Formats: sequence, C-alpha cells, structure tokens
Amino acid sequence: MKILKSYDAILLLILLISLPTTSNAATTKYYLLDIPWEETLILPNNAAAKINLLVSIPTAAPGFDKRALVYFNQQYEVKYHKKAQWVETPARMLLPLLVHHLEMTGQFKAVLAASTSPIYAGLRLDTEIVRLQQEFFTEPSQVHLVFRAQLLDMDARQVLATRVFEITENALSEDAEGGMLATNRAVARLLKLVTKFVIKHYKQNDSKK
Repeated sequence: MKILKSYDAILLLILLISLPTTSNAATTKYYLLDIPWEETLILPNNAAAKINLLVSIPTAAPGFDKRALVYFNQQYEVKYHKKAQWVETPARMLLPLLVHHLEMTGQFKAVLAASTSPIYAGLRLDTEIVRLQQEFFTEPSQVHLVFRAQLLDMDARQVLATRVFEITENALSEDAEGGMLATNRAVARLLKLVTKFVIKHYKQNDSKK
C-alpha cells in the first residue's frame, strides 16, 4: 500500500509539472515602433531622379541590440523591463521606416533595403543606435536616443557626411509603456532629421559633379 501511495504521489507530481502555468512569457507585453505613414509624405516620386540609395541594416551598440526595453535608474547599470519587449530589435524595426521616409522624398531613383535588394546603389546610408534607453533620473522619466548616421558615395568610395543625433522625449507614465510611447515620438523626430541630413548632403555632393 505504501508503495502504491508513493507511486501515486510521483504521478501527481509529474502531472503538476506538466500542467500549463502562467509564465512570464504569457504576461509579457510586446511593442512596435509604429510611426504613422501619412506623416512621411514630403514630395511625389521624382521621375528625373538618377541615383539609387541603399539603406544598410542599422546596427546597435552592445546592450542595445536586444528586444528588451532598456532603462536606467542609476548610472552605469543597464536594466531591462521584465514584462515588456519589442516585437523585434529596434535596429531591425528602423530599417523599413528609414527606407519609407527616404523613398517618399522623391529625391532618389529608388531607395533600397540592404536586407532584400541585390541592386547596385550609388549612395549608401549606414546607421547605428548608440543609445536607446528610458532614464529615471528626472521626473517625468525620459527616453534618450543617440543615433549615428553616415552617408557614403559608393562611386567615389568616400564618406560624404557623418552626424550623431541626440533626442530626448518625456515619458507620459513611469513604466515600460510610457517609455515605449516616448520612444515612438523620439523615432518620429529622428526619421525627419535623418531624411533632411541625407537630402542635404546628397544635393551638395551632386552639385559638385
């Protein structure tokens, strides 16, 4: 009888272990960089455009190349929100947004994404997320975005311009969702600045030829 009771207890334990539980994954919220497309319309497509622009897949500095939302509440210590993640790394989510913003300027024959296009381009845009973090050093907390962009002339094999953009946005709430919303606003501002940067230096270089 005792053997049977022990056997029943083992079966019960195995059953409990195998039952689905409410895990961290089940309660995790997933967020997207969601910039309204209609805000990106600048100029119609330009049939006279003569050069292709290739947008490289953005990179990210160590610690910022994850899907987790990064935050700081004390200097030098990187932390990640436990119940919140991006659906993909911010760097990868930025690629289609950059392509779309630059495409809608109408200044290029085509704007190509390095992840999909084998077509040669005369210009290339390389970018890097240097910092993307929610900082709880002030009230309200702020999202701090540091982004490096470099425009290259592939025919001349030279760098046309390099710039580091630094943007801060106040969070509307002191949690991951507040950080996510502030990040989207920061990225919307960034896309406009990067677009202006590329057009400015492309036109300057084109006028010299």
